[in-house]
Order: sequence, then structure tokens, then C-alpha cells
Amino acid sequence: MSELDAISAILYSVQNQFSGRLHIHSASPPNEAWNLYYYMGRVIWASGGVHPLRRWRRAIARTCPGLDLTSITFPQGTNDPFWAYNTLCHFHDQQQIDRKQFQKVIVDCIIEVLFDVLQGSQAEVLVGELYEESQLEKPRVVLKGEALLSYAERQWQQWCKADFASYSPNLAPVIANNALLKSSLSDKVYRRLTVLVNSRNTLRDLSVIVKKDLIELTQSLMPRIEKGALQLVRVPDLNEKFTPTRPSGGSITTELRQPSQTTPPKPEKPLIACIDDSLQSCEVLEQILDEGDYRSFFILDPLQAIPELIARKPALIFLDLIMPVVNGYEVCAQIHRVEQLKDTPVVFLTSQDGLVDRVRAKLVKASGFLSKPVDPDTVLDTIERLLKAANSPNNASSSE
Repeated sequence: MSELDAISAILYSVQNQFSGRLHIHSASPPNEAWNLYYYMGRVIWASGGVHPLRRWRRAIARTCPGLDLTSITFPQGTNDPFWAYNTLCHFHDQQQIDRKQFQKVIVDCIIEVLFDVLQGSQAEVLVGELYEESQLEKPRVVLKGEALLSYAERQWQQWCKADFASYSPNLAPVIANNALLKSSLSDKVYRRLTVLVNSRNTLRDLSVIVKKDLIELTQSLMPRIEKGALQLVRVPDLNEKFTPTRPSGGSITTELRQPSQTTPPKPEKPLIACIDDSLQSCEVLEQILDEGDYRSFFILDPLQAIPELIARKPALIFLDLIMPVVNGYEVCAQIHRVEQLKDTPVVFLTSQDGLVDRVRAKLVKASGFLSKPVDPDTVLDTIERLLKAANSPNNASSSE
């Protein structure tokens, strides 16, 4: 069969009860490509695009936030289009997710692919090619292609109605002009925004992190983007090394406390990290650290913690114990397996303060255990005590 444009190929696959793979691709840079897999005209899976692994993880975070992904190693390449599907099947077989959750994740992934195809079709002609092949011999769910396409079209129309047609939700907001951004926001909103806009999360990622509708989130950022305080940039998928280029307007991840330019600079206080998926908890701890003159930064996504910690080398880490996707015990164990971080004190923050929790904390070599809501004096005393012990010549013997 001759080549069709993408949308015609999708409709043809449904109407002619096609079984196999529909390959959709652009003819010009960045040469994006997607694959839709069909069984008798029903859609069973979708892959490809710029962020297949981000897309899969977002769908899981929305539907199965308690699913433990710590044992998962993301592939170094995206050549296997069924890696995400087969991994999801494993979770289903192990009864870690039910059939309804399995199907919801599949639907979310397919809808995002269709949305991106619809958006790509507005800029150029996307070509669709049909191949009567499929490695999914026994698909677990079969979905109506017309309904999926209709839903994706409604999402695309809403995106266009909000006047965002020229912006991809796969782009990540970063700070382009720090002074301009800070001057246009209250201190609280500015600090909150710098935690989120760290060049590592796309608009779609952020909508899941803050649990806010994608269009509503983008509308809240767009005035700063149009004025040049923020800009949208491309970021790689999860399996690729991320080396961001810092905008000329200032640091991408801005320190929460900056020395005044009108007074002599004070000696730098230690840098403190906080890994917590709750913005409210970050803001509380931020205020405490700010009053103690400590520099600080926050990581909302624990799966991105290790590269950020290696890059910034904090003197101490506060770590939330209960988080979706991955818990604090696993993150702490990962931290101490890294050579550059193995001696960094880690203090758990949690509302669970039982004996079993404290024992588990010791097993993963945590240095402290503070109950939420945190007491400011206790936080500052803990930092001072642990940093003093870490800098002591007898540190190794005292820790034993």
C-alpha cells in the first residue's frame, strides 16, 4: 500500500481492521517517529516520540503512585519498543497492579502519542507506513482506535484554544532571566517556582508533580515565558545523560539564599539538600534553613536525586521517607552506594516514628530521624551536630 499522511493512516488502520504496526515519521529534523500497534483495527500499544520513558513513568505516577520502581533499570537505548509494555505486564503478573490500572497506563501512553502526532501534523506532513508485523502476539488489552483518536483530538483542540499550538508540552521551562523573574513574583512564589523550574521536568512532568491540569499549569507559566523570564527548552529522555546549558540570565537551579551585593560576602554556609515530593514540606524546611543562614536546594522527584546530589555535593541531606514511586529507604541506600556521597549524612523526615522505622533507617545508614511536622530548633541543632561530627578527625571511629 502506498504511503498515507499520518491521520489518514490511523483512520485506515481502524476502518480496515488492520493488524500490525503503523509507523509514523517526519521527513525533516528533528525526524521524530512513533509506532502504533494494532490488532484487528484495535490499538494495543504505542511507542516512540521524544520521551517514551518519561511518558511511561508519568502514566504510572498518575495511575499507580504507590508502585515501587526502584528495581527498574531504564534501558540505555529505546530500540526495544515493548520494554515499557513488557515491564508493565510483569507488574500485572506479580499482582502489583490490577487490570484496570494496567489498561489506564496503556491508554495514557497511547493518548500522548496521538496528541504529539496531531501536533506534529500541524507543522509538516507526517507519513504513515503500515507493516503487517507485531511482537505482541497476545495483547492484554485491545482499545477502540476511534475513541482514542477522538479523545486525543479534544485534548489538542483545548491546547489550541488556549493559544499553545506552537508550544510542545514535551518542552521544559527553565529560568532565562533570574532578575526579571524575581522582580515579578513574591518571594514565596519565586522560591516555589525555582524548585519546580529546574530544567529537568517538562510541562507534562510538572503537571503530574504538582497535580495540576496541563493547560492550567502552562497558563500560569506563560506570562513569564512571553516576557523572557522563563524559556522552554528541549530535554532528553530519562535514559540519556543530562548536561543542561545554563542560560545567560542566571543559574538554572537558583540558590534560595543569595549574598547581598551591597555588603561584604560572608563565608559560605554549608549547602543542605532536601528530597521531598511535597512542595509544602519544602517551603517549611526552606524557611528554617534560610533563618539559619544555610544554603539549600530541593529535589521533588526522587528518581532524579542521585545525579543532582553528585553535581552539587551537599553537606547534609534531608530525605522524606514516604514518597510515591520510590521510598526514602531505597533512596538512602542508593546515596550510600555512590562513592562521592557515601559519607554524606542523611536525615529522614517522616510522620511515621515507630521502632521498626528507626531500625530500618539504621540499616540503610541514615544519620538521623526527625518527625513531621519538624521543629525548627531541632532541625538546626541536628545539622550543627551532624556536620560537626562529619568534620571531626575521629569521624570514622565515632560512627562505628
